[in-house]
Amino acid sequence: MAIFRGTEENIKKAAEHLKNDNLVAFATETVYGLGANALSPPACEKIFKAKKRPKYDPLIVHIAEIYQLSDLVKEIPDVALDLAEAYWPGPLTLVFKKTDLIPSLITSGLDTVAIRMPAHPLALGLLSEAQIPVAAPSANPFGYLSPTSAEHVFSQLENEVDIILDGGECDWGIESTIVDCSSGEAILLRQGGISAEDIRRVTGSVQFGKAVLERPLAPGQLASHYAPNTKLMILKSGEVPNIADSAKVGFLQMGSTSIEATEIEVLSENEQDFKSIAHNLFSALHRLDSKGLDVIYVYELEGNDLASAIMDRLLKAAAKRS
Repeated sequence: MAIFRGTEENIKKAAEHLKNDNLVAFATETVYGLGANALSPPACEKIFKAKKRPKYDPLIVHIAEIYQLSDLVKEIPDVALDLAEAYWPGPLTLVFKKTDLIPSLITSGLDTVAIRMPAHPLALGLLSEAQIPVAAPSANPFGYLSPTSAEHVFSQLENEVDIILDGGECDWGIESTIVDCSSGEAILLRQGGISAEDIRRVTGSVQFGKAVLERPLAPGQLASHYAPNTKLMILKSGEVPNIADSAKVGFLQMGSTSIEATEIEVLSENEQDFKSIAHNLFSALHRLDSKGLDVIYVYELEGNDLASAIMDRLLKAAAKRS
């Protein structure tokens, strides 16, 4: 397995791999995805095997054109069409009632399917060339840090992927917002780059779904997720950690507040620059996680909906794995 630049020739090569039921990792504007032909259960089985992903956690299907929905979903509620027209291509996943064309493996046996149209030109080029819907969760071992560069994918899934298409660092750096539209209402299941206010601006209202931990309705709803191997601890504002003299400590810095640490990663010099903080979050955690530290500290974050999305990732990364 190797990293390939996102040239036209390499995109065509990767599309052939997808059509032959092989795995292709590729850049999107959120994080790197691990893609397989969404209409082929044997191909999608390879995703679960490569990631060691439990089959109760459904996958997101990626498409290049909105007309592809007609074969994949039973109906397109007005609320879903409005959101798609407003934010596709982009970091928004919509949940629909699925047709029988979608394998139950992808949806974990649910009668709904999560679909999005990515905005990254490499991802759109690959999807257009392949002319098939592509199931693609984040290209990392299940539960661990999401990859925001081709190098992250290579280091975590080196022997599991046939091709990695390098599209540079991901713009957003956190996973897509997920909205369940299957009931005809907008229900927010996962926060991301498209805020609750963005959704409300289009639909007039938005409900907040509860995480269903025994059988998730969409990816990213488990209590522990997006986690480094190193222990991550979240500090309250003004809290000073009690650090042993011998401890090797990492710190994720936002703004001017800092602590004594062995390794410091500055996510942004402005603690209110949530776009930069999101963009840099997983890359910084990857670097700190490679340093052999005892613990990584970060201060809790308050602010807008994007700040809440970042805190969602941090809380899940800090949660104890089962």
